[in-house]
Amino acid sequence: MTTLSTLPGVMTGTSDAAEQPRRCVMQVTWSLVAGGAETYALTIASGLDSGRYRSVMCGLDQGGALESEISRRGIPWTVMNRHPGIDWRLMWRMFELFRREKVDVIHTHHFNQLFYSLIAAKLLRIRIIHTEHSIEVYKRWHLRAALKAMSRLCYRVTAIGSDGQQVLSKKVGISQRKLQVIRAAVDLSRFELDAAAAREQLELRPEDQVAVIVARLYPEKNHRLLLGAFGQVAAKLPDARLLIVGEGIEQKTIESHVSELGLRQRVRMLGVRRDIPSILAACDVFVLCSDREGLPIAVLEAMAASRPVVATRVGDLPLVVNDGRTGLLVDAGDTKALADAIASLLCDRTRARQLGQQGRRLVESEYNLAGMLHDHTKLYG
Repeated sequence: MTTLSTLPGVMTGTSDAAEQPRRCVMQVTWSLVAGGAETYALTIASGLDSGRYRSVMCGLDQGGALESEISRRGIPWTVMNRHPGIDWRLMWRMFELFRREKVDVIHTHHFNQLFYSLIAAKLLRIRIIHTEHSIEVYKRWHLRAALKAMSRLCYRVTAIGSDGQQVLSKKVGISQRKLQVIRAAVDLSRFELDAAAAREQLELRPEDQVAVIVARLYPEKNHRLLLGAFGQVAAKLPDARLLIVGEGIEQKTIESHVSELGLRQRVRMLGVRRDIPSILAACDVFVLCSDREGLPIAVLEAMAASRPVVATRVGDLPLVVNDGRTGLLVDAGDTKALADAIASLLCDRTRARQLGQQGRRLVESEYNLAGMLHDHTKLYG
């Protein structure tokens, strides 16, 4: 039986996997919800060579839907339950956690996780790797200054795309010798499911024309824009359906908007799901209409499932969604353009299939899991 040390205010998970680690690598994320950064961290933790590394995960603020999956993969985890505001005591609790778990490498994801981990890591002489998944927060000068200062104490700072790299280099001022791009990746073998069986599982008819969004229910994902666009699609296509996957603070607002638009029979909110490959297999088009983005893993997963992507032209999305080749891009906030793009692919399944196949080939060549794990292994030592 393996378990994390019990600390005040800490929730822990256990597993029965036998471990003989050579280096302990701890992934520190905001939570254990099924978000992009958390999924990225779990992909690394579960993909490392268990003969060389012992993976551990830590959610700084809260637990979430990933807890059971992390345990199933034999990875110990802990939740620190950070207090609101600046929780100075958490820095000491992180020190205790790192020391008792004999951590060799700490990999932090997003600003707060680095802030609360850095002092303890340096006192214990632990190598620290930091990854920035989104650069929107660095519009604020004091956070840019803080990250630049903290980066000097990191072994390496990584970005998941070139857009993030440019901001971290030119606006934050992180040294080029510290900075590296490691692209997100997905396990392609998980996305080879039978579409008919997947549809049956979700009680979808063969004639249904199905769009799906997989994203946190937060304002920046702009589900209101999607619902407005889908309302136009539904008026033209009686078999059109929309699946919304995710959880978040906007759930009640989105549910109310669905009712206001008269779409309750056409839109299904599925909440948090860990069978994303099956859901993607059941759908015809993947949609992401965010106001801002980094490089969303959800888009890579849709492409791995050979599904065409309709997305807004923000962040690193244009680097992945090649307009007219692997999907369609529209301007952020343009309801009509989004509706037209979704409808065009729902109506033309031949073109949708071609775009999806091109997307799958792109992920195979440039966003493969082996390359991502190799790059992290070199940093972990």
